[in-house]
Amino acid sequence: MISAIELEISRRLDAWNLLQNSPNWPLVSAGEVRDLRLYGGASGVWVDKETTTAIAQDGVAVGLLHTGRHYDDDVDESGILYHYPTTERAASRDANEIQAIKNAKKFGVPIFVIRNIGSAKRVELAWLNDFDDELRICVLTFHGILPTQNPFVIDDHSGQGTPILFGTHRRTKREIERAERDPLFKFSILRRFEGKCLLTSLDVTEMLDAAHIIPVTSGGTEDPNNGLLLSASAHRALDAGLWAINPKSLKLETRQHGPNSLRMKLEKVDLSASAHLLNREALQFRYEKLFLLGKKK
Repeated sequence: MISAIELEISRRLDAWNLLQNSPNWPLVSAGEVRDLRLYGGASGVWVDKETTTAIAQDGVAVGLLHTGRHYDDDVDESGILYHYPTTERAASRDANEIQAIKNAKKFGVPIFVIRNIGSAKRVELAWLNDFDDELRICVLTFHGILPTQNPFVIDDHSGQGTPILFGTHRRTKREIERAERDPLFKFSILRRFEGKCLLTSLDVTEMLDAAHIIPVTSGGTEDPNNGLLLSASAHRALDAGLWAINPKSLKLETRQHGPNSLRMKLEKVDLSASAHLLNREALQFRYEKLFLLGKKK
């Protein structure tokens, strides 16, 4: 006998195939999304309880709406970093929706991520990769019918094991931008640094960047050991060569004749307390190959 889980997975995969046969694919109409029961509410999370309470009491999320307005989600062609709903509704309703999202991972059911493109919709088949209740975020990846079909997921986003700091050089602008915005990378860096900027006291997730120590343009990978969690302004200053971390002393150094740390509002200068989070090999590359050369100019 086919289980309720198998039936729901089959229903969603059938809907995915129908969407791909739409005449305007990859764009579809709101009516098509609604008719396939992929989304039918006003909130960011659509839980079709009529079809999914047989699987779990809270249901299983069917569609996540990304408008770019209410939630500052990070999204690219590989996946999406989705912030938990926090609304003026009853807290229990938000909690139920969060649990419905988690149930997709628990039962191995895909979710549809829906984006507004003008009056049309862009729909992606996604699988919940991971979530963090403290940070109130989850990360979903886009790919084909099976999770293993995602070409963007590197072997280990956890940062455990032997670090893989260098990979294939990205040559096109698209490849570089995708790697720099990788939602899985940002999720792992947010978790690694517990949602706090390494150099400031900023802990607002939406205002933080996952910065590559060894830049993508230099062959740097999305291994968490190659990342720092920084405020957007600190990230820009790093990429501009205004500061770097000395890999031996773990002290922050600023460029000669450039703005000092106080002017850049970088509160922490001695980072030895964060030594367990910092990969010295990656820091050495940034310091010697990029910072010191620029410092001599």
